[in-house]
Amino acid sequence: MSSRFMPATRKKAKARIALAGPSGSGKTLTGLKLLYTLTGAATIADGLERIAFVDTERDSADKYAVNSELPGVGDMTPEEAGGYGFMKFSPVRYDPRQLVELIDEAAVAGYTGFMLDSASHYWFGPGGILELVDLFARNHGGRSMDGWKDVRPIERAYIEALMSFPGHVVVCLRSKQRYEITEGADGRKQVSKLGMQPDQRDGLEYEFDLVGDLDQGHYLRVTKSRCDALADQVIHKPGAELGHQLLDWLDNGEPPKDLDWPKALAACASREDLAVLWQRVQRLGKTQKLRDAFTARGAEISAARRAAEAPGTQLDSALTEAAGAPAANGRQPETAGAAR
Repeated sequence: MSSRFMPATRKKAKARIALAGPSGSGKTLTGLKLLYTLTGAATIADGLERIAFVDTERDSADKYAVNSELPGVGDMTPEEAGGYGFMKFSPVRYDPRQLVELIDEAAVAGYTGFMLDSASHYWFGPGGILELVDLFARNHGGRSMDGWKDVRPIERAYIEALMSFPGHVVVCLRSKQRYEITEGADGRKQVSKLGMQPDQRDGLEYEFDLVGDLDQGHYLRVTKSRCDALADQVIHKPGAELGHQLLDWLDNGEPPKDLDWPKALAACASREDLAVLWQRVQRLGKTQKLRDAFTARGAEISAARRAAEAPGTQLDSALTEAAGAPAANGRQPETAGAAR
């Protein structure tokens, strides 16, 4: 009996970093320093070409930007120019469904670094997860659990989009002091500090390779690391050196193999399967290359479904017979997700 298990192989990867901290701790500047090193951006022009930035902090990222249109600035390093170059979008509302679109757009455009500052707004801000839960709950007669049932897939989709981005990702999280009311030995209520915690759903840190807490003294305390050399480190004003350590670790492995797309398309038995696979195509920035193949497979699936609905036919045999069948009436059915 053949086994479905295969030997594990170390592969090259892209960074997945979360930086948490209060206002003024240096999350934005640290993230930019790391992305410049991770993407190999040496000049302002490099940064503009390689880094996409979603700024939810009232354009605070502009304080670290330079006027790239000034003569000679594009050829300068950030140290020489006194700032960084990057492409930015500032949302007004924080609907995670729009964030998925922005991540897809950055992937298609070929950016090799993506920064979200901060993800906390997509949790508590206008149009964010908590607001969506309330909205969906009202549609279910005010039942909060039903609201979460509808919103969880939306939340999972934006996290999956971040983790599937084909470049390096840095996510900033707002932190605030958490408190707990306890009862002392004398029976009186007392307030206990639980420390600084990210303003975000519990468990988000599991998605990242490196998670660090920044404090007002600009010290980064690594609270989670898949890189042993960085575990439990305390780093003052982290930047290029940390970025190079991460690159050495990430580049230690085989180049990742591309998916066998013809085989993956052939395995799609429904429009729903096709839509899921198309999302992966968008994450990898391969929409233009694979659009025609997805459209053709969508036509085959549609033809098979029509054949299966005819009296006396079975879906499995219809799928087999419909392989390579032209679209009805000469029209090309729209591939799931491909029309965007």
